[in-house]
Amino acid sequence: MSIKYPFSELEHDIRSVLAVNQDYSAIVDQIRPFLEKLLQTENLVPASYLKPQADKYAQYLLYKPEDEAFSVIAFVWGAGQKAPVHDHLIWGLVGVYTGELVETRYRRIDNGLAAAQQFILEIAKTIQVVKGDISFVYPPKYDIHGVSNLSDDTAITIHIYGADIGKKPRHIHDPLTGSLRDVVTKHDNAEAIYLS
Repeated sequence: MSIKYPFSELEHDIRSVLAVNQDYSAIVDQIRPFLEKLLQTENLVPASYLKPQADKYAQYLLYKPEDEAFSVIAFVWGAGQKAPVHDHLIWGLVGVYTGELVETRYRRIDNGLAAAQQFILEIAKTIQVVKGDISFVYPPKYDIHGVSNLSDDTAITIHIYGADIGKKPRHIHDPLTGSLRDVVTKHDNAEAIYLS
């Protein structure tokens, strides 16, 4: 399967940024144009991966290099599906490929003084994102959000993370109680759609 912006080229571009940057803010700013380019790629997600799952959003690994320095994921959101409030613990970018979603960002206001495994969160902002929009995540200030597909149509998002997010231990947060639990959100496909 060939695409106009090959993953080999994307990998070269991302590695050129990672070679000279360790600051998450700079990384997401400089990788953003690469995701913009990827979002304009027709048929990026093969037809067999476009149907939503019945019980939750689908998470398909598109590409990752052997050293897992980053990963590219397609999420397929059925009508009414949502991701619980969660963190990432690594830099990441999220681009809307098709459809629209609502993203609610949270900030911690306990300054790390809350009891272990308990955090006080407040909503920082809620925005509607549509095709072509790109948001970002990175710790510590911009890492916690929830995402929902409130429309009647399927939505697809393309994510680039600074690790294989399908293996990375993270947390699901409960904003009402301040509690959190460990989670690893595994991919719904066994191997990357585009091999390195």
